[in-house]
Amino acid sequence: MKTKQVFVAGGMPSITYVDRLAQNLEKSLRSEIREGYKVICVTGPTKSGKTVLTRHTLGPERSALVNGGQVEDSDEFWNLLLQDLNLPESETHDGSTEDTIGYRYLVTAQRKASEGEALTFNNRNKKTLLTYLREKDLALVVDDFHYMPEKVQREVIRSLKSEIFEGLCAILIAVPHRAFDAIGVEREMEGRFAHVEIPSWNKGELVEIPKKGFRALNVDVPHETQDVFSEEANGSPLLMQRFCGRLCDHYDIEETQSQSKTFNPSDETLKEIFEVVAKQFGLPTFQKLAKGPQSRAKRLDRMLLNSERSMDIYEAVLAAVANTGPKDKIHYNEIRDELRKILVETDLPQKHEVSSALGHMSGIAKDEIDGEPVVEWADDHLYLTDPFLMFYMRWNQRTLNQASGVNKG
Repeated sequence: MKTKQVFVAGGMPSITYVDRLAQNLEKSLRSEIREGYKVICVTGPTKSGKTVLTRHTLGPERSALVNGGQVEDSDEFWNLLLQDLNLPESETHDGSTEDTIGYRYLVTAQRKASEGEALTFNNRNKKTLLTYLREKDLALVVDDFHYMPEKVQREVIRSLKSEIFEGLCAILIAVPHRAFDAIGVEREMEGRFAHVEIPSWNKGELVEIPKKGFRALNVDVPHETQDVFSEEANGSPLLMQRFCGRLCDHYDIEETQSQSKTFNPSDETLKEIFEVVAKQFGLPTFQKLAKGPQSRAKRLDRMLLNSERSMDIYEAVLAAVANTGPKDKIHYNEIRDELRKILVETDLPQKHEVSSALGHMSGIAKDEIDGEPVVEWADDHLYLTDPFLMFYMRWNQRTLNQASGVNKG
């Protein structure tokens, strides 16, 4: 078995899938699906396994998936759904071929969508498509639902109402602080929602990934190393998969070993692994945020305490955020307190300056970085949603802070 089939970072794991039985997640989701007649909201931190759990629980070939991060308007949503269905040219029932009007439409529309032809959907078209899903017992799964424009969210929910009443299974996947956007955009759906919340992974759950994976590869790695990985993974199974994959790469383990091998990585080896992961999967995002929006005017340099270095407001705010842990939800007051430990008093920014910088970063995260926004600034709170960014800020940026005399205090 190939190593990349064992440690799957960003895909659908099989060998290293962890059911988290103590959390009853599969059972809860399966119960809601069986009961039916509702929209199911699956929420949890970014890259915490929401999509993996949903697909594993539904089973293969039992769902149609739309990625909300790819949706800009309503037509695009339905086009993506058609493309994911990949309908055959004809349908056979009891030995004979029967093409209904609705089914023929779907086959034709799917082909047009796959060829890049723009389609305009009306209520009849949408109903035909959703009825097809219901009759085929296919669940509609919308990943990153909260990332779609609010207008599209509202239209999708309205289109689902009648088919949900008839038994269509619809699952919306979102981050926790946006969990009930769907309810907010369509009040008539209140009472027809179920919520399955996925908590962050604990260290005991995370360590199951290397246990299963290294066993499958016939490799023995000390428990101490696995514990270090679980500490650094920040509750993210995807980061844990990445660490294990990188360790295998370090020792040139490409597939299951014919004879058992033992590896005891040094602290320096682990440091190299963490630095590579941080730079490859956290640094690019961090740099975009630290750069801030384009501006003709030169930004004010702000002097650091105990150092001759200076930072502009974007760099300083991110350094302050890093010094909170960083946590996934940070109030303005915490950022202000950390800025006081970083900058000389005369260079401390005002609240409106900090809010403006965070607002710009939130805009950059939404408009210039692919996928779900990695940061969001709302109601005096900063939300960090990307474990890779958080890992980079903790592992790499805080090291730079300390080297530069920017201490947590």
